[in-house]
Amino acid sequence: MNKRLKCLVTGGSGFIGSHLVEALLRSGWEVRCLLRKTSSRQFLPREGIEYVMGDLDDRVSLARSLEGITTVFHLAGSIKGRDKEAFFRTNWQGTKHLLEAAREKSGSIDRFIYISSLSAAGPSPDGHLLSEDETAHPVSYYGESKLAAEQEAAGYARDFPVVVLRPAAVYGPRDAETLRVIKLARWGVRIQPGRHDNIFSAVYVTDLTRAILLAAERPMTGFRTYFVGDGKVYRWGEIFRILSGILGKGSLALPLPWSISAAAVRAVARLVPRSTAGFYLDKIREMSHNYWVCNIDRARNELGFKPEFDLKGGLENTIAWYREQRWL
Repeated sequence: MNKRLKCLVTGGSGFIGSHLVEALLRSGWEVRCLLRKTSSRQFLPREGIEYVMGDLDDRVSLARSLEGITTVFHLAGSIKGRDKEAFFRTNWQGTKHLLEAAREKSGSIDRFIYISSLSAAGPSPDGHLLSEDETAHPVSYYGESKLAAEQEAAGYARDFPVVVLRPAAVYGPRDAETLRVIKLARWGVRIQPGRHDNIFSAVYVTDLTRAILLAAERPMTGFRTYFVGDGKVYRWGEIFRILSGILGKGSLALPLPWSISAAAVRAVARLVPRSTAGFYLDKIREMSHNYWVCNIDRARNELGFKPEFDLKGGLENTIAWYREQRWL
């Protein structure tokens, strides 16, 4: 067996992580997941996975989870936090702990793959597609913490190759956030935040997992960063036109300037627990920017990444899954 077929996945119980675990098993990898005792295994296969109970702050469980591992897929992190410190504690410090543990196993670890976010790069200032060579300007605590984790990871590239993937907006089966938008469309409501010309990049979860596998399989040294998307640019109005076609239901457009959107989010934040409020307030920092778009040419050229799904095809599959699971 190829020695690179034994891997550790952190965050395997999550939306993206569960899809990645399935893809790894289909490709012949031996998979070990580092999970908290409270983590749900609802979407993980019943067989073929080894589990280590622990977390990114538990150095004993980290050392145990890395025994015999050659490739690390680090997806664990937090999109919610009550303040800046909370985001950094999980996304930066947790990543640092895992990297330190991997360095101690540097004789066996031959690749560390970190799943970051377009939020780490920040928005495009004028609508051009961001490239990996541009200076990052995150605008949220979440984005800042993910960028800090990327920079931390870069310092370990002498010990083992480090790959950072920055996905655009990820959607697909099992994603609760996409479900909220689809339910609005089903109710005939189309909320359009910000200006009519706001644009964004997106990636279907199956395409993202394919990019992650490519990043693990391609020969590589040092440190490399890749944006991952479907190669297209979308406006909010396009989402609802696609959804209207799939659901067979029109929708009423409700434009919401950023000032009103932000006021609404702040009002919601006052009604929810502090930890959840931090998530909403941090999102305001990202919502007030109009262009969240990236160029995926490097992933195409160096990884051989070829997205198979555009937004229409991906949403069709997603809605079909929601209906099968009676989420919709």
